[in-house]
Amino acid sequence: MKRITIKEIARQAGVSVGTVDRVLHKRGEVAEATKDLVLKIAKEGNYTTNVFARNLKLNKVYQIAVILPLDNDYWKTQRQGIEQSAEEYESLGMVLKFYPFDRSNQGSFLTKAAMAIDGEPDAVILAPLMEEEATDICGRLKSKAIPFVFVDSNLEEVAPLAFIGQDSVQSGYLAARLLNYGYGEGHDAWILKYTDFDSLNKTIDERIDGFRQYYVDQGWNAGRIHEINVENQVKLTEVLNSIKGEGMHLFVPNSRSYQIVSMIDESNLARKKRIVGYDLVKENIAPLENGHVDFIIDQNPNLQGNLSVQVLYKQLIANAPIKQYQYMPLEVVSKENLRFANSYREEPEEVVG
Repeated sequence: MKRITIKEIARQAGVSVGTVDRVLHKRGEVAEATKDLVLKIAKEGNYTTNVFARNLKLNKVYQIAVILPLDNDYWKTQRQGIEQSAEEYESLGMVLKFYPFDRSNQGSFLTKAAMAIDGEPDAVILAPLMEEEATDICGRLKSKAIPFVFVDSNLEEVAPLAFIGQDSVQSGYLAARLLNYGYGEGHDAWILKYTDFDSLNKTIDERIDGFRQYYVDQGWNAGRIHEINVENQVKLTEVLNSIKGEGMHLFVPNSRSYQIVSMIDESNLARKKRIVGYDLVKENIAPLENGHVDFIIDQNPNLQGNLSVQVLYKQLIANAPIKQYQYMPLEVVSKENLRFANSYREEPEEVVG
């Protein structure tokens, strides 16, 4: 009789692999009802612990280095997803160590990555936002045979163990369509880039490339696309006041649409406009709800973090096949479907008294 696998037990019980391991090997607390269900499925499936032992290296601690920026809600949510998934595999010896870096500083990225590599981790989760520097870092990882997973951004030529995130070019292409929806000849568009972070971010550049490609494919004049470096409110206000015509069509290729809205003065807020941005961070919810932002393209950073740990579990412990490219859906969120979006989290009500 074919023996059931630990993964199949977890699927039938509706729990994680880590929970099944805790039950079968008596590691930590598990609710009685869950324990009974797992044991019942294991017994009926002819499970024996030596099957699991052959496939898993149970007595080793696996150090996972995580190299991410942690300066806003998007990246904090990514970290939460990584931590939540790692908790499920904690009993199998997976331990995280974070090396947060400053996105506006190449030196910070290189320094933190060097610290991570010097720690001789068993694997690395990395956001390769700075292409040249990340390529060098990954070369060092490969020379030491340390597997690495990319989240958010990808460098295909580097060939990571897996990439988890959106197709950045295609998401920019989608943004251009959303911004021009209903305009047969295309509309003037203003792309707002922050000089602090965006100038060093490969993903931002790819989104803009995709945005421009949409105009090319439609046979529209790409000269109608205007890139603006956002340095401060005075600069932005000057730019917005100079925009003439039927309205303002703004593309914000990062998670800071809410900041753009806050920097637009009252006279321009009242104008006909369309704004497309990224990431359902909590600051973007209010401008989406009140109609100042029309669409948010969300990437589900929590799920990205979760999947990155699952990949390393398969590589280091389960010796299971891995899908190299795991693309996140290009989820378009508007005020009408906001509360049903994957990344939406209801803010708890304040208790008075």
